[in-house]
Amino acid sequence: MSLQLEKDANVSVQTHIDEFSSRFSILIVIWLLASMIWMLKVDSVLEYVIVILDPCDEPICSNLYNPAKWSEVRWLSGALLGFITIIPLIGAQLFRFSRPGLMKNEANGLIFWLIFCTIGFLLNVIFTILILMPSLFDLGHQIQIDLGFVPKYDVVTMLSMSIGVIWVELLITVGVLTLLIANSTGNMSIRNLSWWKIRVHGIISMLIILSFYGQVSFIIPLLLISYFSIEIIVSPMIKNQSKLNLNAPVIFDEYGVERKILFAHCKCGGEDKLNYELFNSALYSFDKLCEHSTEQELLYQIISTNSFTDLIVFGCHNNEKLNQIEPNIYISKCILRSELTTHKIKNYCNPQHFNINTNFRIASLTDPWSEAQAWEKITDLLKDFEECRPVILSTDNFSHFPDDIADRDVVIYTSNTTKEKLIEHLDKQGKKYVLG
Repeated sequence: MSLQLEKDANVSVQTHIDEFSSRFSILIVIWLLASMIWMLKVDSVLEYVIVILDPCDEPICSNLYNPAKWSEVRWLSGALLGFITIIPLIGAQLFRFSRPGLMKNEANGLIFWLIFCTIGFLLNVIFTILILMPSLFDLGHQIQIDLGFVPKYDVVTMLSMSIGVIWVELLITVGVLTLLIANSTGNMSIRNLSWWKIRVHGIISMLIILSFYGQVSFIIPLLLISYFSIEIIVSPMIKNQSKLNLNAPVIFDEYGVERKILFAHCKCGGEDKLNYELFNSALYSFDKLCEHSTEQELLYQIISTNSFTDLIVFGCHNNEKLNQIEPNIYISKCILRSELTTHKIKNYCNPQHFNINTNFRIASLTDPWSEAQAWEKITDLLKDFEECRPVILSTDNFSHFPDDIADRDVVIYTSNTTKEKLIEHLDKQGKKYVLG
């Protein structure tokens, strides 16, 4: 399952397939028209390219030895020129189709990828045709002259070699740009770095094998060149540490399962009066998590980057709207918990009162902590805040909150077992408390 983002329509897969087919069909028709137009001038273009590639000045030592193959090269060149012509249209259609299902950083990454891959493709063509291949042909031509051979070159072979070199250069360029853009736009982290590399190298290797099928002695060096070229260029530039990476301790629950907890503070447009030193787990503050889709997308990225298993949101004034993101939280392999739904600054007398209660609300949390740990933390806090009056509520209903509390009251949600122990403990000390 995938995340259901706000801009993405909740429609069937067939609807997406129909939209893709419609856009793809339009591009095919435009490509054919552009290619047919280029076919009217393709002979002039090929003649110009051959003159550049030919290593002989006078007389020209290239010739056509396979007319049937030349016809294939003409049509292939016309199709290639037509494709280059409509690249901006292809990029626009791809982005419009993909954008509703992409988060902001993914959309930015796709834009940069389309722009830089287009520029890289054009630069590769220009560099290879005007500089690289003429230099290589000149070098080979000089070697033949020195050996005493009479040089004669097949124009089809020359063009085929140039197209092959351009294709391999393009694959390496796209692989490098894909990894660098994914890293710079925040889509790559230490968790999915191997995932990105495996797929980039896998797709490029598959395309090389299919492009030069049957030429094993040629394929293996190309695979090695593509792999090492990408790794040498990319590795020094990639940062394994994502800017969304948060320091969060791993906690083992009673079953020995690893748990990582994220506290999400929704300010709901208000001032930030929270004491961040109270939290020993990961904490991130959002402006309006319940309303802004960008904030929600950021939350999904944080959960994915850090592999959080539990999400505890507090401070939000609109819990009903916040619950709408629960399916996406679940798809992200995380659980949205409700223990702190009533913990918002407006429910307390002042910021200091809010922060004192934050201490107690965190201390009373169980799962993955045990009841014994919660009991110990609560009693330790009661020693530190002896002037406070406990307001004891049941964990059966976290949405319930006292209508009126004093500035020295601390709200504690406990299970029935801990509640009995706490009452007995307070009675022995002669302290006042309130049962909710």
